[in-house]
Amino acid sequence: MQKVIRKYKRGQGSSKSTKKVLDELTLEELFDKFMTFKKTEALAPRTINEYYIHFNYLKEFLGDDVTNETVTLEDFRGYIG
Repeated sequence: MQKVIRKYKRGQGSSKSTKKVLDELTLEELFDKFMTFKKTEALAPRTINEYYIHFNYLKEFLGDDVTNETVTLEDFRGYIG
């Protein structure tokens, strides 16, 4: 059996971690990634459409397209209320 040569040890990685990349995304970009995943689940067209409608309501409530770092739990509670 041939020994596997790894580029990094466990826990090590490149200088830009996955968490750092996700910290820089806006809610719009995160929603696009979410919808790409949801579309692969073969949901009904009406369900997909409802996701877009409710996300637009959320964007109107929050104002600008904020990053996932700046939105808070209180923002979501206020939106749901």
